[in-house]
Amino acid sequence: MKSSMSATYSPYRDRIPLQIVRAEVELSAEERAYLTAVEKGDYAGVKHALREAEVYYNMDVNCLDPLGRSALLIAIENENLEIMELLLDHGIHTGDALLYAIRKEVVGAVELLLSHRRPSGEKQVPSLMMDSQFSEFTPDITPIMLAAHTNNYEIIKLLVQRKVTIPRPHQIRCDCVECVSSSEVDSLRHSRSRLNIYKALASPSLIALSSEDPILTAFRLGWELKELSKVENEFRQEYEELSQQCKRFAKDLLDQARSSRELETILNHRDNDQREELDPRQCHDLAKLKLAIKYHQKEKLDCSPLLRCLPALQCAAVCYTLLGGVIGCSSGGAVL
Repeated sequence: MKSSMSATYSPYRDRIPLQIVRAEVELSAEERAYLTAVEKGDYAGVKHALREAEVYYNMDVNCLDPLGRSALLIAIENENLEIMELLLDHGIHTGDALLYAIRKEVVGAVELLLSHRRPSGEKQVPSLMMDSQFSEFTPDITPIMLAAHTNNYEIIKLLVQRKVTIPRPHQIRCDCVECVSSSEVDSLRHSRSRLNIYKALASPSLIALSSEDPILTAFRLGWELKELSKVENEFRQEYEELSQQCKRFAKDLLDQARSSRELETILNHRDNDQREELDPRQCHDLAKLKLAIKYHQKEKLDCSPLLRCLPALQCAAVCYTLLGGVIGCSSGGAVL
């Protein structure tokens, strides 16, 4: 019995057969040489290949390597701006190149792509290049959102200077046509899109560049993100982390005060939304600390320097109520 079983045993019996089910487009010899020249930074070789393609149509200048990269993406990855400019001058399709450059944080490449005017024929991009299933980025991700996700100050500044916008996030239970339709098609993707917007809005660099009152913006956004963490169960942790990021940013801004005058100006500053007719005797009313109470800002501040800078705060009741109760300083660190 045992001998018959051993006779039928095959070492390949417990193996899973594998085969390629998604065939890659075969590259011609000219296309391989062209992509290799881009990879090596061979400017003359790339220029020659592009000229040959214009005259003899012997290759597709928008061909992709086995990793799915076009010549332009390879040049971005290698930070070769000269070859990038050469490719753009010859009308190569840009596709997701701007998003790719932003993700790689290649500032020069981003600047070059922003200043490049697409040729009129760009709209007739081959479907393979523009099909969302071949894109590395979801449709809701815009250049400014991706730049904010990386928190790259230089790239964000380049985009903000061009008057870009970020979509305003809708309420969780918004019943507008867009939200209802998106939620019905894919509720998880709809929630992810909202998270992507808030992740961009919470970027310290974006807040610093685009907000007239970064501390107030950080306070409000931190509170809003904390509230969202209570209702968006799928992304609770992400919203909590973004809320803490905003609070740390507000704290770090306050820590930059170099003198009692600067700190006093910051703490008493009122946003336009808070303008009230005040008695002149109430001009030093610590508006920023009151905002901290309102938005539950409890990040730790070193209170000893704060109290030394502002002698007016050394009233024990005010110190304990405003500082100890709001931003979490302990009485052991304060002069009470």
